[in-house]
Amino acid sequence: MSTVSTDRGLTLLEVLVALALSALVLAGLYSSMNTVFSTDRALDERLSGVMSYVRLSNLFQADLRTMIGVPTMQSTIFGTEISFKSTHSLYSNSSFPVEVTYFVDKVDGERYLYREESEEKRGINLRIRLLEKVGELRFLTRTEEGWTEQATGEDVIRMEYVYGGRKWTVTGGRLL
Repeated sequence: MSTVSTDRGLTLLEVLVALALSALVLAGLYSSMNTVFSTDRALDERLSGVMSYVRLSNLFQADLRTMIGVPTMQSTIFGTEISFKSTHSLYSNSSFPVEVTYFVDKVDGERYLYREESEEKRGINLRIRLLEKVGELRFLTRTEEGWTEQATGEDVIRMEYVYGGRKWTVTGGRLL
């Protein structure tokens, strides 16, 4: 009796088909992982913009809630600049009256949003960089006709700025 072996080697065609199927599976896996990582990066960038907005709006609104008198606004080459007295001092971490100014300045080719507080008698001059790569900055006050870039003596002020390619708006005041 003779025995016939059923064990046979893989043919070249079977090897090529297995390699092609493996390549398809790996390509699909790579595409899926790439999509997950791209989405994660986009969400991180979006969250960064939102978190910057929350921090800036909290600071700006705290300054406006404790504003003394009428703010002054002036146009600069980078947008509007606003100054006002406030009892929200970051330097002394207390309710000490200081002059607060929000403005955009260009440093090393980049535009930054700053908050500066000063008080001459105590020699206070604190400048804080709030945002980088800021576009247009405007401060507006409410009138009967709408919002205007002039100090009207109103207690409500709106800050509009461009950051990360999007327009952001913060509104605050003594009445809010």
